[in-house]
Amino acid sequence: MQPLERPFTMGQLLTLQFDTVTVLIYGKRYDIPVSVSEHQLLTNIVQDEIVLLPVNFERTRLLLDIPETAPQFERELNEFTDTEESVTDLLKEGV
Repeated sequence: MQPLERPFTMGQLLTLQFDTVTVLIYGKRYDIPVSVSEHQLLTNIVQDEIVLLPVNFERTRLLLDIPETAPQFERELNEFTDTEESVTDLLKEGV
């Protein structure tokens, strides 16, 4: 598992190719290589309207193994919402 003290950001999934995923981070596109297992996981969730993915700060790797209970992960997700309710609570409710 990636250490959580390393900085990361959230990127919006734009396109998924066989060996790369294109994400949008603060208005700029980044092509990030993906493994076969990451590609399989992303194929299952790509149908959602908006998919946010944790990306390392250097924008070179996905960080798909960060636990959803990590406080830093929740802070990053909450930056994308206008609600005062926790994003992880909303996700658990199925909103």
